[in-house]
Amino acid sequence: AQHTLHIMTFAAYKIPILNEAMLRAARSGVEINLIFETADAGKVSFAATRAVGEDLEAICNIYIWPPEERPKDPAGRYGSLHAKCAVADADTVLISSANLTEYALALNMELGLLVRGGELPSQVVAHLRQLIEDKVLTRL
Repeated sequence: AQHTLHIMTFAAYKIPILNEAMLRAARSGVEINLIFETADAGKVSFAATRAVGEDLEAICNIYIWPPEERPKDPAGRYGSLHAKCAVADADTVLISSANLTEYALALNMELGLLVRGGELPSQVVAHLRQLIEDKVLTRL
C-alpha cells in the first residue's frame, strides 16, 4: 500500500512480521484502518488490538463492531465479525479465510482470492467506509 490499507479480521495474534510491515507503512504515511473482532462480544478470548502493539495502535485507526450494533439470535447470541480481507489503495483486495495469526500464515490450509484492479477493491473500501459512517463499526 502507498496511501491506504484496510484490514478486517476475526482473530489477530502473534503477527510480528505483519506488525513491523504495517508500522513501516504507517510511518511512511500510509493510512491504516484495522477492523477487528472484539473480546467484548464473547467471540474471541484474545483482543486483536493487543496483537498490533502500542506503537502501531497509536498511529492507526482501529474499528470494532460493538455488541449493541450486532444482530442476535433468539437465544441472545451475537453475530460475529468473521470477514477477513485486506485492501491496498482501493485497487488491490485479498479476500481470505485466513485470520491474522501465526498459524494462518505458517501452518493452516487457507484459501484466498487476490483481485488487482477492476471495481471490486474500491467497492470493498466503499462498503467498509459506509459501515464506519453509519456507525455500525466504531473507532476505538
